[in-house]
Order: sequence, then structure tokens, then C-alpha cells
Amino acid sequence: MKAQVKTALAIVWFVFTFSLVAWWWVFFLIKLNPDQGVTLEQLQKSHRMFAWEGSILLAAILLGGVALVVFTYRDQKRHERLSFFFATFSHDIKTSIARLRLQAEVLEEDQAGKHPVMKRLIQDIQRLDLQLENSLLLSSLESGTLLSEDISLRDIFSSLRIEFPELSVELEKDALVRGDRRALVSVFKNLLQNSVLHGQASSVKIKVKAAGSSRLELSVEDDGLGFKGEDKKLGSELLKSQDSRSNGIGLYITKRLVTKMNGRIAFDSRGNEGFKVHINIGGKLK
Repeated sequence: MKAQVKTALAIVWFVFTFSLVAWWWVFFLIKLNPDQGVTLEQLQKSHRMFAWEGSILLAAILLGGVALVVFTYRDQKRHERLSFFFATFSHDIKTSIARLRLQAEVLEEDQAGKHPVMKRLIQDIQRLDLQLENSLLLSSLESGTLLSEDISLRDIFSSLRIEFPELSVELEKDALVRGDRRALVSVFKNLLQNSVLHGQASSVKIKVKAAGSSRLELSVEDDGLGFKGEDKKLGSELLKSQDSRSNGIGLYITKRLVTKMNGRIAFDSRGNEGFKVHINIGGKLK
């Protein structure tokens, strides 16, 4: 829920509750009439009791409501400052990572592949860049908004093939996917990274077919080791593992992003026969 909505709800709650209690208090003070058998002294005593209790109740609600609105407003401003800080910080970090990766690739070309350490260094830099992107997306999933435009699958995978030279990526046919470019790139990059890092796959095939007039059914299938566990947990929670690389944040981000783009995703592990992902999302064949 956005901070502005929280602030608005706090104000509505405060106004409604304060008005209701004020009406109850005034009603009893005005309408309190002597009944049969009630003396004037008892009436005055009851009147004083309602006056004091009502005053204390109104003061408590007033202080609580004002404090709630103030704290919610401060939380909204703090959230905006943190978002601005992380946006600036991430831009600087991603720029540094891009320069580091470029230098590592130049060194690898100069060495003509003689040092496998350089290849591992480039892979680690690529993994670090993806982890940073996932962390930023995770922190902005609730409040961030995604664009909706037609994105070519061929364009997305053309750029991703460069980032995964060790992986053979085969796109069956091109299609236009309706969604946010950054989110779609992150979705497929996480799936390819999962195939390489955890499945040790060497090839990935992407099959595309129409699922109605404005929907697509995508199938991303690799030849890796698959997943040894419960498929239903994938993408639904961050997994606890002794391996720091296997906390499941990539698939978790993938599922959240696909859902936010009005899509559906399902994971299908076939043991040692590889890993398969089904995605139903808006789009059309070209």
C-alpha cells in the first residue's frame, strides 16, 4: 500500500471516529433529562460524569489521531527519502559495475582466453549486477508502477545472448509481449541465470504460441539438472539454503513481476531432465 493511501486512511479514520464520539458526548449532555425517581443531585452527578469521561475520551482520540497522522506523514517522507537515496546509489553502483565488467572483458580479450579466472570474474560481475537489480526491484514492487507497451521477444533475447555466451538460447518465433521492458528483461534474465547457475544448463529453448486473441503462452525449457524439491514453493517464498546463491530471490522476483503485468507463471521441474517455466501473459504473435 502506498504511503499516500496510508496517510489518507489515517485522516479518514481520525475524522470519522472523532466526529462519532463528539456526537455521542453532546447527545448525552443535551438529552440527559430527569426520569421518574431521579433526583436533581443524581442528575447533576451523572451530567458531570459524562462531561469528564467524554472530555477525556475526546482528548485521547484527538491526541491519538493527530499522532497517527503525523507519524504516517513522517513515514511517507522517510520512505520518499530512502527511495531517492537508493535510486541515486543504485545508479552509481550500476555504473561502476558496468565499467568493471567492460574492463574485465577487455582484459579477457587481451589474454585470448588463456586465463579462466577472467571468465569467472566476468560471470561474478554479471551475477552481482543481477543481484543488485533484483534487490532494487524487490524494494520497489509494492510502490513502483510498471509501463505497458509491446516488447519484441527477439529484441530481449538478442541482448541477453550477449550476457550469457556460455548458453545456447533458441527462440522458436518472435512475438510482442505486453508489459514493462525493464521487468520483462529482469524476468528472462533471472530465468537464464537460474538455468546456468543452478541447473548447469547448456541450452535453453523458448516456445511461443497464442493463447487467445490477446494472450501468449511462453515455455522456457532448459537441459539442466532441474530442481530437487517442491515446485509449488518456487517463486512463492525465499528459500532457506546453506548455499548463498540458492535463496530463490530470482524466481520470487520473476513471479511477482509476471503477476504485476497481469500474467501467470508456473514452474515445472522434471528431475534430471531439466527445468521448465510456463508463462501466460498479454501479447500477440508477429
